[in-house]
Amino acid sequence: MLGIIAGAALALALGAPASVDDTYPPEQPVGPSLNATASAECVSDAPWVTYDITLVDPDGLSTSRDAFLVFDKGDEHLELALGTFGPDNRLAGTVLWPGSAVDASGTGSDWPGWVLADGQWSDVGEGDLGWTREGATISIEVNPEVAVAATYPPSTPGCVLHPRGVPAVVAAPAQGAPPQGALAATGPELLAPLMLGGGLVAGGLAFANARRRPRE
Repeated sequence: MLGIIAGAALALALGAPASVDDTYPPEQPVGPSLNATASAECVSDAPWVTYDITLVDPDGLSTSRDAFLVFDKGDEHLELALGTFGPDNRLAGTVLWPGSAVDASGTGSDWPGWVLADGQWSDVGEGDLGWTREGATISIEVNPEVAVAATYPPSTPGCVLHPRGVPAVVAAPAQGAPPQGALAATGPELLAPLMLGGGLVAGGLAFANARRRPRE
């Protein structure tokens, strides 16, 4: 009995604990993630994308708070700035599809893949960002990122995505592509309905924030 007491006293004197509990390992930090929804629709002859993003980063590991809408197809790559997360880690809004523009009334005046030359409109296919209309993938990137499948929204009898009076070239959807107008998110994301308010006209200039760079 005296030997046990002496051993415990010696362990304490040397700074070693009498026993070690390995049952509960140290907690590992939780990496950042995104909860994001996105959808696209033709409104007033212009293609709009509506997004709602929440950054989940309990341990503050994300290296960025700026969000981008990123389009990729083959060697083509386009980044469209969406903004910076606020204190609530949420970012929501609407933005024109890349290559699109609206006039002062908010009506579509330019579209990806369409070029006006000598007073005549032409559909140049993949050129002039026409490649974003079919087969491109779209990601919402911060750090981390959420990848979704992008589909250019379809024209309707009351909303056309080309110059009025000019026949549209209708391309067949890629095999396995989601229904037109939807940005199908992977993971736990859900598609949100478009909620376009009075800020659409002001948002029409958002494409000025787009930037292009070669894929690495």
